[in-house]
Amino acid sequence: MVQLRVYTDNAKTDQYYIDLYDTEPIKLNLSIEDITDAEARSVFSRTFRVPATGNNNQFFKHSFLIEGIDYDVTVKKPAVVLVDGAEFRQGHIRLQKIYVDKQSDRIDYEIVFLGETRDFSSAIGDTPICDLDIPALSHSLGRTSIVDSWQAYPQSASSTAGLVNGDVIYPLIDHGNVYPITQANPRIALNTDHNFTSNPLPANRMKPMIRAKALWDAIFERAGYTYTSEFIEPLSGNPNIFTQLYVSAFGNEASPIFETATSSSNNFSAYLSAGLQVGEGDDWYLDVEVSDVGNNWTIGFPPPPYPNSGSYYTAPIAGNFTFEATCYWIGAREVSGPTYDTDPIDGRIEFYVNGTSVSQGTYGASNSTLDHTAQIPLSAGDVVTFRCNREYDTDFDEITNCTVACTVSPGEVNPVGNMDCEYKQIDFIKDVLTTFRLVMAPDSQDATNFIIEPFVDYVENGDFYDWSDKLVGDKDQVIEPLFFTQSDEILFTHEKDSDWLNKYHEDAYKNVYGYLKFDSGNELLTGQRKIATKWAPTPITQIQGAENANNADAFIIPQLHVLEQGEDTNGNSETQHLPIRSKTRFLFYTGLQPVGHNQNEWELVNNTKLSNYPLVMYSDTWPLVTGSTILNWRNDVGYWGNGVSGYPAQAGQSLYNLYWSGYINSLYSKYARRLTAYFILNNVDLQTFSFDDVIFVNGSYYRPEKIIDAQIGSRTPVKVQLIKLFNYQVPRVPPLATLSLSAGFSTQTGPCNETVVDQTVTYYPELIIGNTLGNMNIVGAAQYFKIISSTQPGFDKTGWIIGITSDLDVFYLQDICTAPVYGCTDP
Repeated sequence: MVQLRVYTDNAKTDQYYIDLYDTEPIKLNLSIEDITDAEARSVFSRTFRVPATGNNNQFFKHSFLIEGIDYDVTVKKPAVVLVDGAEFRQGHIRLQKIYVDKQSDRIDYEIVFLGETRDFSSAIGDTPICDLDIPALSHSLGRTSIVDSWQAYPQSASSTAGLVNGDVIYPLIDHGNVYPITQANPRIALNTDHNFTSNPLPANRMKPMIRAKALWDAIFERAGYTYTSEFIEPLSGNPNIFTQLYVSAFGNEASPIFETATSSSNNFSAYLSAGLQVGEGDDWYLDVEVSDVGNNWTIGFPPPPYPNSGSYYTAPIAGNFTFEATCYWIGAREVSGPTYDTDPIDGRIEFYVNGTSVSQGTYGASNSTLDHTAQIPLSAGDVVTFRCNREYDTDFDEITNCTVACTVSPGEVNPVGNMDCEYKQIDFIKDVLTTFRLVMAPDSQDATNFIIEPFVDYVENGDFYDWSDKLVGDKDQVIEPLFFTQSDEILFTHEKDSDWLNKYHEDAYKNVYGYLKFDSGNELLTGQRKIATKWAPTPITQIQGAENANNADAFIIPQLHVLEQGEDTNGNSETQHLPIRSKTRFLFYTGLQPVGHNQNEWELVNNTKLSNYPLVMYSDTWPLVTGSTILNWRNDVGYWGNGVSGYPAQAGQSLYNLYWSGYINSLYSKYARRLTAYFILNNVDLQTFSFDDVIFVNGSYYRPEKIIDAQIGSRTPVKVQLIKLFNYQVPRVPPLATLSLSAGFSTQTGPCNETVVDQTVTYYPELIIGNTLGNMNIVGAAQYFKIISSTQPGFDKTGWIIGITSDLDVFYLQDICTAPVYGCTDP
């Protein structure tokens, strides 16, 4: 029996069982989840109809607010498909259409069942990454915090070492200068006037970066989802390259300074979700909180003596605060006369502190957008509210599209607000998936959890199934090469940016840094495909002035500025390093690096000399070595110059080599095949099915690509697309430590290592019944055997059984001296 259980809200407090048509069963398409496309794809059903019974009418009218045939098409409701009372799939339903047949007096609702990824993508929406709320990243900015941040992994072995558990670092990057150059704002340079080897660098010249995992976790938590991933969060707890990955929080203005006031943890933003009828002197009730790290914004009513309803901001400390507000204003009053008419009334935004108006915007016309910005000095505990007041009395007024934000405030910094506000949270998730070719697969046991691993680690690592006896023989089996479904070229690229080194590279090589073009080299293929990220690459080079410094080769840093000709204070021409508003950057933290000669020691905040510096770059190690991971599609030109001792430019493995080549080769290999066939499957076959499983069909091994129109609750022919696995190595399953021997055997000469697959063990022909494989006495003459499992297709089961596990998996021994198995020879 198939049932569809639905809920009126996400809390799943009220549930309904939708009446279904017996003649229109639920059919699901299953495929690997993908949110890297323009539109998120997910597990979903073909649309199906349900009858307008009294039970169904109650749910649809209540949940979708149907009035006649009008309803909100954006509404989705949690749903669960059950088979014989057991949950099969969780997701959401959305009402697509309503069919009305007056002749037969019949009404149907057409609904679609949506899977997890599309809902995940919708939950994130288009919110910019700078609006993420991560209170744990707040900290005081100063020398102590900056230096502490440098202890993050890999400088320390622990993944939680450093500032706020290593989630924020302050690397040394040349973001340009403030001109004219002064001792108070020196150059990040060597052997130049006012350089940072003799003039302390202010703390605000060190712009922050945030660990990618901290952002990833915050986005998943906000969306209401979890994940399981050895790549993003190793179960062993050991840090890896993703632990080293950081994302830029360099600000939204072209400035070499970390604008701490605009990144204060006491900033906030909120908005009004719908139109609000307001009366004279009513405070705004903004019911949606976008960001409030310091927890200073209250959605509710101000305390006495502020009687007006509304939301309010409470100043946590004394200082100067900047508030911005906008809203769409409609105001009118009736005009007396022979016919009814109205006159528009102007309105303006006002800011109130402790019930007194302290700042007023200019009056704006009815049916227009009003805005107002003000800097207001506040004392700790002051209450700030916001209103629209009208120039004259009105008979009707309304505000919509209202937003309020505190954009500048004193207090601790939180670097999230300094992230690129044109970069969306969904962009970040997509970029991480694309960069490392991650598979995002729904957990069959938990609808709100995803299995996330690199493609190269995900495929072929699931369960094994033999579907040979499920194959439908009287339907066509189509075997087609994957090669002819591919494009001739694939262009791997990053986002362009304007810093001088990126610009030089693009001018010289006509492509962005780290660009790679994959060419099939076959004239039978045509067209192009593009794989792109929205983060920009970061080539690095020697620090300014290194050409005249002693042993300055080691001092290599990112330089995110432009070079333009200007004049110094004496009117002489000079090349100026001017700041830019840089695009989002992904970079590895490589730890503290030596500056080289002691004359290159630099100063931060005070007069203490520093002999090393925190380096972020596109490699996870510095110097680059053969095993380095390169955060570019290919290992591009090294811009630290020829002859830099010990720093080879071309060492390391690119993103393409490490994470994409295996996938691409599986598509373009002349041996790659897609099998499309029908198999007899039901919900039992698909209950724990995963796309990392291996499917055996009549002598060949496959990975599943897509399951089409699987009718839930019935054993029916189902169309399946499988991708052939070439060079697939059949895993050998070692026995359990407690596996008991059956008649005919004793144990090996040494304890069995149950964690080693395909091991060679030595057994004796005399049996000791009932004992386990370990800790048994040696008797008789030696004989060699291999441990294999009967679940391996093609295995001749004439071997000797040695035991059965609790889930009825049978293990065998086969004499490899006289009967080699899978190419094994006599040891």
